[in-house]
Amino acid sequence: MPQDLDITIAGEPVKLLAERAALLVDRSNLVIADLHLGTPETHRSLAVSMPEGIAEEALDRLERIVARWQPKRITLLGDLVQLAEDPDDPLIVGFARWRHRINIPISMIGSDSEASGTIPPSWRIDDDGEHRRIGPFELRHHPRADDGESTDDDSMLIAGHRHPVIPLGSGSKRTLAHAFVLEPHQLILPAFTPYARGIRVRSGTSRSIYAIANGSVSEIHED
Repeated sequence: MPQDLDITIAGEPVKLLAERAALLVDRSNLVIADLHLGTPETHRSLAVSMPEGIAEEALDRLERIVARWQPKRITLLGDLVQLAEDPDDPLIVGFARWRHRINIPISMIGSDSEASGTIPPSWRIDDDGEHRRIGPFELRHHPRADDGESTDDDSMLIAGHRHPVIPLGSGSKRTLAHAFVLEPHQLILPAFTPYARGIRVRSGTSRSIYAIANGSVSEIHED
């Protein structure tokens, strides 16, 4: 069983899930970032190397999260899919079958991928534009470049895009772990896809890092 971590953000409980997602508990909203779906053939046509089974693994993991927590909505932040032109692309058909089993609303917020195409109607995904306000949270794909960036309100931003990772271990056992990054005015989620290059992050006086390793989420305190 994954070991998740409960934190409080903007006065509300948030679960940082070991499957690389965040659950806004009071809103029953499951938020994931950077799903990056696409068949290996599609990615190769875009000159991107991708091993087999990545899309299937991501969707299976998302389905397990939904079964475990029963959220009322899934919100996807940015970079959902790279689609080929072929309407019979296995990804289009496979996602539609998966969607038939997941009978809750799904929203998409923002995408900066030039390869992203029109989302097929059979996927039943609502386009919420570039951002959405949910209670004290603002959801969007891109984080603030500087956590001190001025805002028009006191919302807590939840974003993705950076694919944060942190080195763990040493020597031959050193690995890069996916991580959540919490700053005073934003929470940056790890990439949901297991196959994405990330930006290395470090903890600091105003930044907390929560790494995912061995099926659990834990705060990292660096020397």
